[in-house]
Amino acid sequence: MILFLTMALQAAAPAVPAPPAPPPPPWTPRMKVDPVTNKPSGSVSVTSADGNSRLVVRCDRRGDNVVSIQFIPTPPFAAATPRPVSITVDGGTALGANWDFPGRGAVVSDEAIVTNLTVAIAHGRNIKVRVIDPAEKPLDATFAGPPSDAPIRQVVESCGYTFGVVPVHEAAPPATPTP
Repeated sequence: MILFLTMALQAAAPAVPAPPAPPPPPWTPRMKVDPVTNKPSGSVSVTSADGNSRLVVRCDRRGDNVVSIQFIPTPPFAAATPRPVSITVDGGTALGANWDFPGRGAVVSDEAIVTNLTVAIAHGRNIKVRVIDPAEKPLDATFAGPPSDAPIRQVVESCGYTFGVVPVHEAAPPATPTP
């Protein structure tokens, strides 16, 4: 009888959900194959020292191949016009430009800017980001650099870029007049 009661109580007990999987270590590439284009793409990221933002290097391969750098704060930004963002690596000169604010975070995808920033970030140990948010307030975040350039190189090269080289696009051939 006691055995029956014990089994009945165990069967009636709610299942304990498994704990969530721990996040991947910082700067671990997350690669995937795009289901539409069947091409590899991916991203690599790190969380700020205070845990309130992420710095992401991302490859998107829908249409044109695009490598972007993203700054995603918690709470997220509202959509806004392009705003100043600067990155300082290992106490060097701040590298700044206006980034897009499509909502949620700040993004830059200009190939020359992304090439310079990915190389700087890939070789940095201490990365500081300063963003002028949509409310005109500065937001500062500090990130630990990657262990080597390999994680960022893998993401950039998965997009067909050569790490450290600004892509050069072939000019379209001139249109031929029709008689």
